[in-house]
Amino acid sequence: MHTLFTQSLKLLIFILILMGNSSLWAQEVHFGGSLRGYQFLELEKSVDIKAKSNAGIVHSERFDTELWLLRFTLATTFNQHIQLEIHPLLQFVSPVLINSLPMSADMESTYLPLNRTLAHGDEWELVGSIDHFNFKFNFESIRVVVGRQPITWGVTYFWPALDLFAPFSPNRIDRDYKPGVDVIRATIPWGNYSELELIGGALGSSLKQDGVFGALARIYLGPLDIGFVGGKFHGDTVTGGFLTTDFYGTGLRGELNWTQSGDIADRLRDKKTFLRSAVGIDRQLSPSLSLSVEIAFNGYGVKEAQEYLTQTSANRIARGEVTAMGKWYSGILSSWALHPLGTLNNSILVNWQDPSALWIPNLSWSTGNNSTVLLGAQIGVGSKSLSEGVLRSEYGSVLNTVFFAFQQYF
Repeated sequence: MHTLFTQSLKLLIFILILMGNSSLWAQEVHFGGSLRGYQFLELEKSVDIKAKSNAGIVHSERFDTELWLLRFTLATTFNQHIQLEIHPLLQFVSPVLINSLPMSADMESTYLPLNRTLAHGDEWELVGSIDHFNFKFNFESIRVVVGRQPITWGVTYFWPALDLFAPFSPNRIDRDYKPGVDVIRATIPWGNYSELELIGGALGSSLKQDGVFGALARIYLGPLDIGFVGGKFHGDTVTGGFLTTDFYGTGLRGELNWTQSGDIADRLRDKKTFLRSAVGIDRQLSPSLSLSVEIAFNGYGVKEAQEYLTQTSANRIARGEVTAMGKWYSGILSSWALHPLGTLNNSILVNWQDPSALWIPNLSWSTGNNSTVLLGAQIGVGSKSLSEGVLRSEYGSVLNTVFFAFQQYF
């Protein structure tokens, strides 16, 4: 893997040298970053407390989790056509608790060896990575990005059906930076706000098992924005599309994904083919209050809560592509600017099959031009897990947690 990375880097430099009139001396350098600190306190304990970190299986009897993320952002422009973007990231966590971390951090599998555990102890670890590392080539007829980069397809928030590139968890509270994936992306514009996007690369450690080649055609039709998606992802054949529009000040959006699975294990689950979809509406109710509502169908989900534990062994669940265990869901997100410096956000996720719900309130308060503090909680409502570890509901099994966070940008 290290040899592969070295060869890839040499290839990129060689391409730059061949760029004829292109100067390799940087014209502009933009430097910044952020420091984020999170303190989670679980108000109850699960039956079996263990989580898998980069250093192995972590066991802990603690109720609290401390997480610090130090990110540097560097973008340098060589000329009007070529730009380099690098985001080094340091992540310290103690201990690794599986209930809290999806709210603020990602443990994504990547292809290039740009992640490394720098140090670790019995209940802590320090991980260094390059979260974004890519070259951008901008020309009038085509834009090409080579390397680790964030990509988002689709138009939904809680349960994306078309976003197969490291999507956020539904309960994610920090979405400022999306994890990068190792691909080559070419974008061909063909009119005002219309374009064709082609992507090839790997979404995991194996090019054979995690390879991807996909296309997204985005068509702007005035009041309508339409997209069509197709390709091969992790051996799956995927096709689908999305639509967004505005109706008298109310935003309407929806997306659909049809998947023919390439995973042999899905045949045993009777999931050789399945549909996933979601629709949503967005409305600014007043100058200080906004509301979003989503309804999602997950054809990969199971009918009974007793099947959840079996479902967690599925590859697409483990890699975060599918973030729901059941079939029918609803989500509500409200944002109320209660003060010029403070905003109260509320997210409510409902699994209608269990039934169970997850409530995530948080108060965001600006403490300066570039700093913010957050105070919130994650509260699960529904049947709790049995002592044998058998899940009786999806969100009722989530441990009630309170959190405090500090975010500083520089």
